[in-house]
Amino acid sequence: MMFLSHAKHQIIQVDNRFIRKNMKKILLALVLGFIGLNASAQQNPALMKIGNEVVSVDEFLAIYNKNNTSNVIDKKSMEEYLDLFINFKLKVKAAEDLGMDTAGKFINELAGYRNQLAQPYLVDRAMNNQLIQEAYDRMTKDVSAYHILVKVSENASPADTLAAFKRLNGYSKSIKSQKNMEDVVAKIRASKDETIIAEDLGYFTAFSMVYPFESAAYNTEVGTLSKPVRTRFGYHLIFVKDKRPARGEIRVSHIMVSVRTGAEAESEDQVRAEEKVNEIYDRLNAGENFGTLAKEYSDDKASAKNEGRLPWFGTGRMVPAFEDASFALEQNGQFSEPVRTNYGWHIIQRDEYKGIGSFDELQSSIKKRIERDSRGQKGRTSLIKKMKDDYALSYNFKNRDVINKLVNSDYLEGKWIAPEEPPKDGVVFTITDNVFSHSITSYTQKDYLNYLQKFQRKSTDEKKLNELLKTQWEGFVDASLITFEDRILDAKHPEFKALMQEYHDGILLFDLMDQKVWTKAVKDSAGLSEYYETHKNDFMWGERVDASVYICENADIAKKTMKLAKKRLKKGYTDSYILDKINEESALSLSIRSGIYSKGDDEYIDAVSSEPGIYETTGGETQSKKVIVQIYKKMEPQPKTLSEARGLVTSAYQNYLESDWIEQLREKYPFSVDKEVFKSIQD
Repeated sequence: MMFLSHAKHQIIQVDNRFIRKNMKKILLALVLGFIGLNASAQQNPALMKIGNEVVSVDEFLAIYNKNNTSNVIDKKSMEEYLDLFINFKLKVKAAEDLGMDTAGKFINELAGYRNQLAQPYLVDRAMNNQLIQEAYDRMTKDVSAYHILVKVSENASPADTLAAFKRLNGYSKSIKSQKNMEDVVAKIRASKDETIIAEDLGYFTAFSMVYPFESAAYNTEVGTLSKPVRTRFGYHLIFVKDKRPARGEIRVSHIMVSVRTGAEAESEDQVRAEEKVNEIYDRLNAGENFGTLAKEYSDDKASAKNEGRLPWFGTGRMVPAFEDASFALEQNGQFSEPVRTNYGWHIIQRDEYKGIGSFDELQSSIKKRIERDSRGQKGRTSLIKKMKDDYALSYNFKNRDVINKLVNSDYLEGKWIAPEEPPKDGVVFTITDNVFSHSITSYTQKDYLNYLQKFQRKSTDEKKLNELLKTQWEGFVDASLITFEDRILDAKHPEFKALMQEYHDGILLFDLMDQKVWTKAVKDSAGLSEYYETHKNDFMWGERVDASVYICENADIAKKTMKLAKKRLKKGYTDSYILDKINEESALSLSIRSGIYSKGDDEYIDAVSSEPGIYETTGGETQSKKVIVQIYKKMEPQPKTLSEARGLVTSAYQNYLESDWIEQLREKYPFSVDKEVFKSIQD
């Protein structure tokens, strides 16, 4: 893979194994951020011709500007980049001539990337931007609420749905205040009725609840009751108790002393647990290490092995007592008094805190969460509405009804089997686009039949079949519109077409570079050895020394070490021998490191002469300690062996292979640049 550095526009070779492992990320980094190219033909003259391919000014400038982060057009850098761009296009041309763009592997890989890249275009981006802003605004606030849920399934009959609504509405009439809500919640909980749930939810924030529930909670004033809210779980009433600025997120460590629950744990266990946690708390106050005590005493074994550390959490993720105590800590390293929860006693230490980030910081992550959330459907629904306005749609309901008559009550149980072929395959629905692609696309009875087969929905109400078929028809039309929109993206969005072209070229470039350069350089051991022998003076060691560094705990240890160091060469003392002698009383008295060192490898060796001898020095990582440096031998510059320089030699050999290959391509394929046009964009 070729990358163009922003400063010098040099070709950088990346380790082949890294590229293979990270290809998807590399390609995304190569091409994302390209959106914005859209100029008329009159303003977009041809800049160059490579083989039979004409390259426009826009195509060249779009890629140049993406790599030129300084946003300053420099004549020299543009000329250098033009040369690299020609090389890039020649490589892609070579790959196409080899038929690599028709290989099944390539087609499937490109299709996978296209599917990902198309998704932002298959929603109403204006609506999506509204949803992102809405979610961010909600993330800056926490809501505390009670709720009552009357359960009713998504596919319940109209009668059951109405009954659930009326039942819930009956409660709403009696709730005028928080006290009323608390009384109703207590009464429902005491009834043990499993068809209704009532509870205090505590505080929660955006994305904590299903979207309709979240919207109702955030849109209801403090101290008031919402209207009935329908979710996939049933009907809800929400009483909003409070709203506050969001707490953000916190990471803590804790030491937990568990307490058994139940009658048998009334006295002794409770007292023993409280005594234990208080003793740990006293030891912390005396200065003992939190992580060490967590490892030794915490009953939360999962976190204890990691010194009590817990993952990041925010509002609503922990029980209220634990959450409140955590966020009450004002400084990193501060720990709480013992805190009681249903799980036992906790001592909590704050490790790190982060508030709600800015909109710019969170925009990308919010967008991804919306795509996975039910609210993302709003962007799709809004796009479909616009498409129905943009395109001419025509329906053949007679042909549709022929298919509907083939559906029986088995469909309500998800057991319906569609006939292999419809009685005829007439058109049921047509989309005409007179603006972007200037095309007409028809969907047939077989398309509709396949949709019905694939998306069967269960229901217990046989009277609901006609109603369900009406819903399925609407779903089929919507899905067909999205399929059509996907198919014409190139025509409707020039920037998407350009983006896909870059992915197309990038994948081809990767595959061919792998064949011609990266893998070849790794596998061609004979060629690599020959290249090394010819260029070995390009891979030199600088001046080096064979040396030992003795780090001594104090002056007395340094004195003893110096005596042994002076005798070392004559007596043949090893590092192990000297360590054993000096560290008889304490393993911390002396440490030794020995080896061959270049300039910059070791600060102590750099601080003394490179001539053989024994030197004393201080400073660096061991300000309070004494350091002795023993230089055994000064080594003059010499070529590295192939094994010592294999990575550097391989990279250089790859550059050589690529350079040689480019020369061949430039001889094989004719190319020309319109110098006047190029000069005009430089100026």
